[in-house]
Amino acid sequence: MRIFSLRKGSPPLPALCAGRRTRPKANAAWSAWMARKAFCMALSATLVLSACVGDSTGPADVAIAPFVGDWRGDVFVVTSVANPDVHLDLIQLGATFTLNVQDSGHYTAILIFRGQTSTEFGTAEISGNTITLRRDFPTVSTSSSTFAFQGPNWFEMDGDSQFDFNLDGEREPARAHVEFERK
Repeated sequence: MRIFSLRKGSPPLPALCAGRRTRPKANAAWSAWMARKAFCMALSATLVLSACVGDSTGPADVAIAPFVGDWRGDVFVVTSVANPDVHLDLIQLGATFTLNVQDSGHYTAILIFRGQTSTEFGTAEISGNTITLRRDFPTVSTSSSTFAFQGPNWFEMDGDSQFDFNLDGEREPARAHVEFERK
């Protein structure tokens, strides 16, 4: 039986095993080599993509500059539109909420509540005291909120949202008030 190789010094290609149920020992070396190659390709792709994400020339929109960085939600109150007497502070109930805004205006928001993670990302745009979030994931949508900075490391947002107040699996219209502190 002849075993072919790709180039000098590379592991041999898997031998053909007509009628055999086991794989030849050459496959172990081949699999290890392919795993290393796949890892290196994935690492290279990650490095290339992460190099493209940042913008060393500064924010694309000067209005986004105060938002750039990592933020932690210290208050996240959702209030039912149907019954304003029903409101919950998710942070006091054990939730964590983080927001990362890049120079380019791209953002990532992560809410962890009752063991479930909700992640969204998209692009933030600023006009006056309104922030418009153009969400790309998990679904495409657009929402606007008003904001106010209370110093360089603290801001508040108020806007429309949705929350499952009665735990029936359906989200109801809500108003959200979130206070962020810079990490």
